This record gives sequence, C-alpha cells and structure tokens, in this order.
Amino acid sequence: MLSSIRSLLSGGFLLLGTVVPGVFAQNAAVPAPGASIERRPVLFIATLRPTEDAPDSTGYGTATLLVSPDRGHTRVSVTYSNLTSTLVSAHLKLGAPLEDGAYLMAFYGGQPIVSEWDFPATGSFTGADLQKALINGLIYVAIDTKDHPGGELRGQFIRTNGSSFFIPPARPPDLPAGPPTQADAARFLIQATFGPTREQIDDLTKEGFDSWIRQQMAMGASSHLEATREDFRTYPPGPAEKAKEPRINSNNFQDAWWRIALTAPDQLRQRVAFALSEIFVISDVNGVVKRNPEGAANYYDMLARNAFGNYLTLLEEVTLNPMMGAYLNVFRNPKGDPAKRTSPDENYAREVMQLFTIGLNELQPDGTLRLGPDGMPIPTYDQHTITEMSRVFTGWAFNPSGRRPNFYGGPPDFIEPMALYPPLHDDGQKVIIGGIRIPPDMGGVADLRIALHALFLHPNAGPFLCRELIQRLVTSNPSPGYVYRVSQVFANDGAGVRGDLGAVIRAILLDYEARSPSVTHDIGYGKMKEPLLRVTALLRAFNGSAQNGRFFIPNPEYNLGQAALRSPTVFNFFEPDFVLPGTMAAAGLCAPEYEIFNANTAITIPNFLQRLIFTLPVPPEDTLTLKLDPILPLANSSDQLLDYLDLTLCGGSMGPDTRLRIGRALSALPPRAPELPRARLALQLTVTSPAAAIQH
Repeated sequence: MLSSIRSLLSGGFLLLGTVVPGVFAQNAAVPAPGASIERRPVLFIATLRPTEDAPDSTGYGTATLLVSPDRGHTRVSVTYSNLTSTLVSAHLKLGAPLEDGAYLMAFYGGQPIVSEWDFPATGSFTGADLQKALINGLIYVAIDTKDHPGGELRGQFIRTNGSSFFIPPARPPDLPAGPPTQADAARFLIQATFGPTREQIDDLTKEGFDSWIRQQMAMGASSHLEATREDFRTYPPGPAEKAKEPRINSNNFQDAWWRIALTAPDQLRQRVAFALSEIFVISDVNGVVKRNPEGAANYYDMLARNAFGNYLTLLEEVTLNPMMGAYLNVFRNPKGDPAKRTSPDENYAREVMQLFTIGLNELQPDGTLRLGPDGMPIPTYDQHTITEMSRVFTGWAFNPSGRRPNFYGGPPDFIEPMALYPPLHDDGQKVIIGGIRIPPDMGGVADLRIALHALFLHPNAGPFLCRELIQRLVTSNPSPGYVYRVSQVFANDGAGVRGDLGAVIRAILLDYEARSPSVTHDIGYGKMKEPLLRVTALLRAFNGSAQNGRFFIPNPEYNLGQAALRSPTVFNFFEPDFVLPGTMAAAGLCAPEYEIFNANTAITIPNFLQRLIFTLPVPPEDTLTLKLDPILPLANSSDQLLDYLDLTLCGGSMGPDTRLRIGRALSALPPRAPELPRARLALQLTVTSPAAAIQH
C-alpha cells in the first residue's frame, strides 16, 4: 500500500482557484478584486457513506477540512447521523478508496467534531507528503462503531468550489451556424441515445439537432412492463424451472431493458429514463424488488413516461410508487406510537432530500457551494428536519383497488400507486424543510404534497438535479456556467413553468458546452462511458441480435459492474462526486464512473466486448452476434475502416497515436488475410481503446 501511495504523491502541492473567503474569521469581507488566490483558504469536503463492511448502515455525514492561507494549518469538522450503534472512534487516515489506510490522527469530543491538524510528520510520511496526499484525494475520515469496529462510515476529502456571494457566469460564445458535421452528429447521438448508427448519423446531419429532439419528444414511451411480459410468454422457463410454477423473473426484465435500449425508436426518452434510474434509485438487490420484476419494469416505465414532464409530477410518482415504497420503507410505514416507543422510518425522508432533490449543502445557482460567513458549507437540513419529514411519509400501503383496505395485509399490488390509510398517518403539526409549518389535521395527501412542493421550490432543486443529469448525459465536470444556464431553464422554461424536464433536457443537449467542438480539448471535459453504454453502443452500431430474437444478457453486473435497476445501494453504482486519487484529484476533477472501474472490470469489460465480436461461425441460437457487413468492404483499406469505426464508436475523437497503433496491428496480418478477421481485429482494438471508452 505504501508504494502505491508514494506513486500518487509525485505532484507538487498546488491549491488552484478555489475561492473560500473568510475561513477562520467570522463575517469576513469579500476579497477585493485582484486579491491573490494563493493567500485564500481552501476548502475540502468528504461525504461520509457506509463502507462495504457496513451494508446494513443508513448512516451518513459530512466532514470539512479548511486549509489556512499559509498552507500550514487546517481545521477539520465532522458531523454524522443515523449510525447503527454507538461511536467507537473517529479518525483521519491516509489511503486510496477501499484501502485500509495509514492512521494519522484521532478525533475526540462530541458533535460537531472540530479539530486542528497541522500536517505533522507521521510514520514515514513528511508534512509535505501529507499535503500532497490531501491534494491527490488520499486523506479520508473514518467512523468506527460498536457493530462495525472495522469502519461504518468513510469519506475521502476532495477540493471543492464555493463562495458566500454569487456572480452570474458570463454567456458563452455563439455556436457556429450551419448543419452539423458527421462528427458533430455522432457526438450528439453518443450523449442522447444508447449509441449512434451510421444511418442515424447521416440523417442527423440533414435534419439538425432541434428537429431530432422535437421528433423524439413527440414519440410515445416504449413499455418495459409489456416487453417483460412478452419475453416471459415468448421464451418460457427451461426444464429445471418447469418443476415449479413458472413466473416472470428478473431475467425477463433484463431482456426487456436490452431490447428497448437497442431497438426502440424513442431513444432520447429511454436514455433519459436510464439517467433518472441512476438518480431515483431502486434496485433488485432488494428482495422485494427482485421478487416483483413486473413492478420494477413498471417503475422504469414511470421514469420514461415522466422524462420530459414536470419534475414535481415525477417526484410525486416516485414517492408513491410501491417499488420505491418497498425499497426505501415508505410502504407500511405507520405513525409513531409513544406508548410503544416507536417512531416512523426515516429512510425515505432522508434520501428524498439527500439524493433526489436538494443534497446535503446549500448551493449557489451555478451548483457550487454556498458558504456561510465563516467560510463553511451551510447544511440544507439536520436530523430534526429528517424526523419531521419522516412523519409526512406515514400511512401509505398497497392500493386496495376496490378490495377491503388492509394496511398490514391484503393482496399485493406493485403496479398501482400506493394508497393512504388515514388512521396510520401522523396528522400532527410538522416543521419540515425550510422551516415550513404543516398545520395539524391536513391529511396525508395534503401533507405529502406540501412537503414535495417545498422540495420542488427549494433553490437547490434546479442546480442539484441539472448537474447530475449533465453528468449522466454529457460530462462529469460541467462548468458552473453550464449548470447555471440549465438550472435557469429549470426555474423558468420560458413560459413561466418551473421544473419542465423536457426544456431541461433540450437545454443540456444544445448548450455551448455540449455542442462546441472546441471544449472537447479541455483537460476536464468529457466522461468515462458507463460499461452498459459501451456495450449498447457496439450492439447498436452493428445491429447485434441472436437467432432466436432474444437479447439475453441475464447478469451483466458480473462482467460490466452494473445492470439496469441493480445497483448495490441507493447511492447508485457510482457517486456524482467520486474522485479518482492522483492526477485527477489534484486537478479537482470528479470521475464518477471510475468508481466501478477496478482491477477486475478493467479485464472483464474488454473481454465481454471481445466475445461479442469474435463469435463462432455457427453460434448458438441465443448468442448475440454482430452484423459486420458495413465494414467488410472497407477491411482492406485501413484508413476507410478506421474512419468508419472512429465515427460510429468514438464520435470522431480517435487520435493519431491510436490510429497508428491499430494500423500497425492490421499491417502485421498476412497480406491476403480475409476481410472478416481484419474487420474484427480493427473493431476489437477500436472498441477497447480509450477513444471509445471516453465520451468527449
């Protein structure tokens, strides 16, 4: 471990560009224009999440680390909540994510923990080593508890931007006039679909972006529920399953997801639904969700149906969907009973704020942190707010659909929205987010709508959601100006409507930062493609299918690290602020998808792609195979072949070094090598190259 850490500490100690006025001083004045950035304090934040050793934990917390202007002193503050058991220890350590790092110091005292840390030499690490480690994302906070002595919560410190004042960003330059080039079209389709085809690229250069978006938004939504049922009818259970009563299972849903992602015409809607499924997370890792794949498919359809609707409607339908109810414990969540010393479950109340709407800390309109007079982040809510909000989400259970209502029993219905059972709802006065008071005896429906409306109107809602959607569709590190422009559309779509998701998606895809070719050269622009999207791109580009007509990839998470509606936790497969230690952390760049890119998936992903390319001459009837007819005539011309593959799989981003290496590999084949092996080799080397793995 020490050698791996040493390799990440080769850079200098550079704190660039973060503006944190007033650290270590109350009511500090705004820095004067032209003031030296180097003399300003710098803010690092660690979001504390459950460790892999504590999958049962619903704890969370935040730690801040403020570096003084002289770069020699820090103040560390730690807050946490909802631990599974009593705190044993809290400490600062040095190590990469998932590593058990080197001990640096322990924290003492009650919450909030506040401690000074002056980079003292520790073990074999000098003060300069510790400074470099902080910049490289290698310093973290660990929380150990009685039930999880090896660590319940953990969070790496990352440098962040924030200010106590806000200046609207300048407008970007105008985009070039005229129709999109082929490279422009391919890049757009990589962002807006599950992967471009050559025909779509050619069509888009003629019709333009705006026309394509209008056509896509006018299409109805393909149904995962119907596709799941159709898969069950068409491909009945095998002999081993026939001994039991056959029923729809999660494999049927997975097939439906692949079928729609690869073949459905409503590509933009489905691509946005996939992004929403990674924000409003449910997962069939949960037993109830796994046993009810029709309910999961219906939940996904709800996301697709609302992809271009209003955010408030989406939020309400997510909240009342029985799959979300089962996953985050809204379902059969009764009001508290003082006599029995029971209280409502707080799970959904916490996550609807933390993950679905406003986040942990107040934001400026451009998505950067809003800081208080002391230079510290301002929490959006506290434990009391969670407790009060939890009382809102009481009294909901299965929709009786004309049957005799029964909160604790009755036939299960995972399709219809949950129904309110008034006797089980807490009708007392509540003080919710933003200090809003809900009067007593309003009823459960009114309580819920007031609470969701308060979240919908919160200043954080626009920048919080818009940044995450930009990350899923376009780039991991959108500029504050990009987030600001899109969040302004969230606030007002031009017709006075707040939360118009169709307008938001249009703004994301047509923004200067999404469409200008010049930004693709910026060091922090773009994103690693999710493994699922790398596979769908290959299959769509070459019309992948099986002889029996099925798209059967039952457990893609084993090779790809992810599968639709199968994330390990409510925090998705990767978090929006995940930082890869080293150069990227030092540059202040997030890299969400790298959280599932590890020593295992670095091998299994390219192997999976290779198996799709190199199939048997007569493959089994359920094997997905590619139709390579479009590139076979190009196989004897390396330039033409690579031009085609670069455009469809890399969006025209393949660099000269990559082209040269692939060209050399093709040249090494026998002069009379058949077209198919040449095409397959070029395709394999392209699809596993950085140019195809990174979205620009």
